Amino acid sequence: MAKDGDTQTYRERQAARLLRTAAAIAAGEGLGELQARRVAKEADCSVGTLYNIFGDIDGLILGVNAATLADLGRMLTTAARRIASGDLEARLMTLASAYLDFAAANQLRWRTVFEHQLPDARPLPEAYAADRRRLLSLLDAQLAEAVPDASARADAAFALFSAVHGIVLLSLNARLLAFDPERCERQIRFVVGHVVKGLGGAGPQNRRIT
Repeated sequence: MAKDGDTQTYRERQAARLLRTAAAIAAGEGLGELQARRVAKEADCSVGTLYNIFGDIDGLILGVNAATLADLGRMLTTAARRIASGDLEARLMTLASAYLDFAAANQLRWRTVFEHQLPDARPLPEAYAADRRRLLSLLDAQLAEAVPDASARADAAFALFSAVHGIVLLSLNARLLAFDPERCERQIRFVVGHVVKGLGGAGPQNRRIT
């Protein structure tokens, strides 16, 4: 009879295999190809095992997306540390450029994060919601001096992220214009520059939003 530790180790190996398989499909073919039977078959396990570990295909996709958010978070954190002593515009542009680079290099994985939706009645797991909040907190931290009120700062961070994300998404979709990373970065700089100008330059002597 298998010991509890052996059972747990086996479960962890199966979970890791399923996640690797699903991540490879997401990266190569996108969200539409993440189907329970296919993932289980390519991971050499049963659909029942997938459901037993992740609950359903949505649970597995959340696991894939959590890994993508972690990779994005590491890239953005590294970028933030690199320019920590710069002015606000330089810091925001460094984060935005890193975001563009990640999205361009990992398009299908990145799209899966935003395209996947849970059924309406199913709440988002708190751990996954926390992963998303941690990414926004990187932007929030850059705005702390310019927008000291926490609630206003959270709104500002979300608005700025939404603007940059929208530019990146439209650029990568190439529906209006062919994708040109340099033009995309200029458009982002236009938005970021005007945000910083609106904040009065964000130095300690400048106007703040409360």
